Amino acid sequence: MSDTQATRKDTLRAAARWYALLCSEDVTAQQKHAHAAWLAEDPAHIQAWQQVEKLRQQLQVIPGTPSLNALQIKQRQSHSRRAVLRGFALLAAGSALGSLAWQQAPVESWMASHRTARGERREYTLADGTQLVLNTATALDVVETSTTRLIRLYEGEIFIRTGQGAKGVAAAKALQVHTEQGTVVPLGTVFTVRKQGTSTQVTVLEDEVELIPQLAGGKTQRLVAGEQAQMSSRSVEVATATAQADSWTRGLLVAVDWPLSRLVAELSRYRTGVLRCDPAIAGLRVSGAFPIDDTDRALQAIANALPVSVDRLTQYWVTLKSSE
Repeated sequence: MSDTQATRKDTLRAAARWYALLCSEDVTAQQKHAHAAWLAEDPAHIQAWQQVEKLRQQLQVIPGTPSLNALQIKQRQSHSRRAVLRGFALLAAGSALGSLAWQQAPVESWMASHRTARGERREYTLADGTQLVLNTATALDVVETSTTRLIRLYEGEIFIRTGQGAKGVAAAKALQVHTEQGTVVPLGTVFTVRKQGTSTQVTVLEDEVELIPQLAGGKTQRLVAGEQAQMSSRSVEVATATAQADSWTRGLLVAVDWPLSRLVAELSRYRTGVLRCDPAIAGLRVSGAFPIDDTDRALQAIANALPVSVDRLTQYWVTLKSSE
């Protein structure tokens, strides 16, 4: 094991220990401030904590709906906490789970030719005039062969407006987008592709695309404008597209009757550190357009519209709570 790998594992173990401490019912304000200071010491600490949060979300079982009574919420919180702590106990012991937590993003994503940091967006124009916009925390490679222009999306989200040839370059190369779940083939179109764990979300804004799941035996699924699909490696589930799915390209996150927990989860993609929503208010409904380039302003807009308050332990640890 290299020194860098050892340091990462030590940092991840420390993050897991902090999580265990903060889950304790008798955690003190002094300990919370000490955790905030630990986060501020090193960007690697923030990265480790984000990995811990990601694993917590994967193991989380609390649905966060206000229809539950107080006893049900407490019981489910206790069950969820035990499940998460069991996972982190393995992680802190240096098990395979710990290694996997650090290796969730493929090695290729760290070496990708096109990357964005959290909260960053970038625009590119390919040789055939195709417009490519990378959303927050995105990594991809563009690979060209004699017949194909291939975009390998490792993580994150992209907006694509296919080109018709630029600067004398004929649009003869077939454009494809590959993820670990399958292939997206645009048919002269505008669309978005987002990697979401074990699935790929594709939203068609204009014209059509064809989806080819990796393990579906060559079966394809065509999507038309206004449709959105979740593609696994074996199947495709089609639904109506989310309203203004490309609004992030204009610096906005548009919510239409979303539960607050969903809005907070989406905003957290654009913000460094921890952004949480108390389960007691997670089911509140919210609609609006929120700036992703200024998440503090977005949080204030939420607080102005709903009976919630923004609790800032530090700039890296923010929780939305009930104000009533």
